[in-house]
Amino acid sequence: MPHVFRLPDIGEGLEDAEIVEWYVAVGDLVDRDQALVEVLTDKASSDLPSPVAGTVLALGAAEGVRLRVGEVLIEIDDGTDSKASETSETLIVSGDSHTIAPRTATARPKAAPATRRLALELGLDLADLNGTGPGGRITADDVHRSATPRPSRSLTPSASTQPIETEDDNEPKVGAGLGQLPVGHHTLRGVRGIVARNMAQAWAEIPHIHTMDELDASLLMDFQARIRTMDRPGATRITPLTIVAVAAARALRRFPVVNGHIEGRPADSIVIPDGIHLGIATATERGLLVPVIRHADTLDLFAMADQIATTTASARSGDLTQADLTGATFTVTNYGSLGGRFATPIIPPGQGAILGIGAIAERPIAVDGEVLARPTLPVVLGADHRLIDGDLAEVFRRAVVDDLTEPLHLLMGG
Repeated sequence: MPHVFRLPDIGEGLEDAEIVEWYVAVGDLVDRDQALVEVLTDKASSDLPSPVAGTVLALGAAEGVRLRVGEVLIEIDDGTDSKASETSETLIVSGDSHTIAPRTATARPKAAPATRRLALELGLDLADLNGTGPGGRITADDVHRSATPRPSRSLTPSASTQPIETEDDNEPKVGAGLGQLPVGHHTLRGVRGIVARNMAQAWAEIPHIHTMDELDASLLMDFQARIRTMDRPGATRITPLTIVAVAAARALRRFPVVNGHIEGRPADSIVIPDGIHLGIATATERGLLVPVIRHADTLDLFAMADQIATTTASARSGDLTQADLTGATFTVTNYGSLGGRFATPIIPPGQGAILGIGAIAERPIAVDGEVLARPTLPVVLGADHRLIDGDLAEVFRRAVVDDLTEPLHLLMGG
């Protein structure tokens, strides 16, 4: 008889999920706990295991379709004679991370769709690779390590421009496939679809104001170079982005309203969170993801460097959970990693401000009445004008800029 498996609630507050990829087809024999499908819920993807063994009778939706929690995901004939049974929440959910955890290894190698495409492009069979990600998941790094080295096709910034992240920071390079789609209509789906919905909501609901500055980064660059030579865990991972994140967390502690947001439709309340949780905008093969560094104001430079390196690497390998991507109270976006200078970033829904940083490059700047070429760092603060007026935006931005201009402040606490 058919066993009806309904889409479970696999994330706090989520109402639906997109079918990314079916691992089975009608007529296939499946084992209990075998991975059936990959679903995407607000940027985090999960493999859902089968609650029973049997034969697939029907799939509830095609790839790219969104299902609401409780709708039929799949029907499986489990060979019993009893009347049809239903399952909607028979998955193992670990803690508050909402990680879908199969109880046994699946027959199909675990990998994100972007990793599968990468392996296909490089002519590799995922079944031949050993996954180093959580639960044996194959990451993009695993694929690259198994591939035959080939000449890089990346674009290299000019010598006069130093992106805020350098090669050893594991930043993505501009690839030949960036910005490419065949002529025709394409369904807005996956991470791109989620980004589109979130940005449309943010732009429609939040009246943005932006304040900009460009600071002399001479001491910042010297500070980074010196501190990376220290014999301490995390020292070699410290980048300008790390320093900016610590400076932002310090300023948020001084000005908690900037860490808050407006809530309600129509807006009817101000929420000031009890923690400072930084979102770090990260470019990945799947699209823009924003993993969260929790309680960022409690982290020193070294711990912050480790946290950013670990979470952004997980974002690019597709190994983040829903919990890793939710709960940010303030976002830092680094468009300077690819050479950008100024931008007007959009504030994510549920936040009150966003800090954007451009590329560090030599530019003319006045020093003691003389125009000199110095490394400068462009900084932009975007703020929700319902919550943050121009005076607060300027004071907050100045607090960040002061710490970046003299980064020794960041070693003094307070």
